[in-house]
Amino acid sequence: MDHRNAGIGQGPRGMRMLAILSFISLSLPFEAAACPTGMLYDGNGCSPPYQYSMDDWIREKNDYLDSLEPRERPPARVLSPEELENLKRLQAEKDARDAIIAREVANGIWFSASSSTPEGKLCTASFAKLTSQDNGKSGGIVSIMGFQKPKPDAWLIFYGTGLPKPNKVKKIKISLQQDDEPAQTVQVFNYRYQGRAGAIAFSVPGLTAALDGMRDRQSFKLSIDGNAAMVLQWTDAAPIIEQLRQCAK
Repeated sequence: MDHRNAGIGQGPRGMRMLAILSFISLSLPFEAAACPTGMLYDGNGCSPPYQYSMDDWIREKNDYLDSLEPRERPPARVLSPEELENLKRLQAEKDARDAIIAREVANGIWFSASSSTPEGKLCTASFAKLTSQDNGKSGGIVSIMGFQKPKPDAWLIFYGTGLPKPNKVKKIKISLQQDDEPAQTVQVFNYRYQGRAGAIAFSVPGLTAALDGMRDRQSFKLSIDGNAAMVLQWTDAAPIIEQLRQCAK
């Protein structure tokens, strides 16, 4: 089966996902500044309970890089030849690992995980493709996460430096276009994520519904007042979709 011709990017299944997101967003009171159903307010933004996602993957890699060199440099002193050689080796390892991570994220990379929680199994998949062009508008992170049946909570979340970064959770109107489908304007939850990026969160009526709206190759364009705030395309999603389907059962 050609996965690139399956999924929701075109035709009625594409419109179905847009309709789902539109209904869920528009059915929420615009004045509400809480978080999507099932998510928790963490002081700045909204977080799914027991979340382990691409953000944790990036943090783990950054922790590894940081571990190669002290955060605070010791007082300057003359190093022995052995110490200088060891310092050069550690710096080379750090630079090499940093370059690998940069290439992976620039090309686009998937991460998926599942966690057993008191509320049931939480299934997560994230795609990251980050660039330094266009002030971060070309690229970002998109996460699909939700609980195993029968718990209905699930979310589609976009993270990007080109998205608004309010100090408190708020609801805004945003235009979402998937592939060549007509753009639709919906109301979404918007909040700041770790001070560096903005986040846009949609509630979805169950993980299965979210998966019915996914295809192997898919593009997303988020616009505010006619201006593009984030453009992202994922590829090679078919294995991830199957993993999430198995997790959601």
